[in-house]
Amino acid sequence: MRYGIPILGDRVAPRCTFADSVLLVVLRRNKAKRENQVTLAHHSLADLVDILSEYRVDTLICGGISRESRDFLDSRDVAIIDNVVGTVDELITALRTGTLCSGFGLESTPSPHSESVVEGGNTETGKRQNGFSNSLTNKEMNRIPDREADCLACTDQVCLRGHSCQLSGSFNSGPVVDRETARMLEASLDISSERERTLCRLSELIYFCLEMRYQRIGVAFCEDLREPAEILVRVLRRFFDVFPVSCKIGGKSDPATSSGDAFPDEKRRAVVCNPRGQAEVLNNLDTDLNVIVGICMGADCVFTQASESPVSTLFVKDRSLANNPIGAVYSDYYLKEAVQTSARTK
Repeated sequence: MRYGIPILGDRVAPRCTFADSVLLVVLRRNKAKRENQVTLAHHSLADLVDILSEYRVDTLICGGISRESRDFLDSRDVAIIDNVVGTVDELITALRTGTLCSGFGLESTPSPHSESVVEGGNTETGKRQNGFSNSLTNKEMNRIPDREADCLACTDQVCLRGHSCQLSGSFNSGPVVDRETARMLEASLDISSERERTLCRLSELIYFCLEMRYQRIGVAFCEDLREPAEILVRVLRRFFDVFPVSCKIGGKSDPATSSGDAFPDEKRRAVVCNPRGQAEVLNNLDTDLNVIVGICMGADCVFTQASESPVSTLFVKDRSLANNPIGAVYSDYYLKEAVQTSARTK
């Protein structure tokens, strides 16, 4: 049996076509042997298929794989073991012991029959399981200085070469901990890796929901962005069942600001925002995904905490920068204001 493993660094690539090379492994009589390693030059499905065909690969072992790629490989009688996480050594050990299967390395709790590979080729249960290192205890985490948690100050950037750093190995067992998360990251990578067209954020939202097979979409919007929320809902309703819910739902007034002789807009502003109420309504509607449209800073945190469904922010409200908050980090005016404010507070 001959296996092909797209790899990045010394680990299985998170996406089958986005790899440095394809490692060819032959399994005979429970002995796995590295046979060859072929560069994946163009990072394309065609390139991968050519390699699998030339070297007569029976089974592809990979991380994420799109439905189109899966269907094409199925048509060429290539078996697929997907959603696999781990180092090359761990995968070869799993092949030899017969424990390699789809989803290998995604479970946070180890299989009773799995072995853990550590440096030097020794095995030790409990330190690494299926490519993951166990999280530190609270006492051990407290020993890590805050200054170490600064990826902007990192000069090695080993993560960009497909390796884990000391910080990531300390806190988490891996980027994927369950199948739902794996599906989300797979769909996200499908969208972000789309090279033949440039998608706007709204298009990305639609493609993401279609790939995740979501049907019921909640839109939690701020009244200040009612018009763009209406346009958004009309677009989304071409594809999904959409449920827009206003930030003023419940109509609770703030006694400190409410007045009977206020102008209409002032009366609206005197009604307090109710992000928890928005979340509760959408929870009762059993939405698959909730989209934030312009909810105020802080209120968006409350909504996200209360939502039982995944939450994504589409439009951000920024009254001073035409709803384009990233403009602040490119504006001399705002940068000078930030410096002056920082100097005054010291």
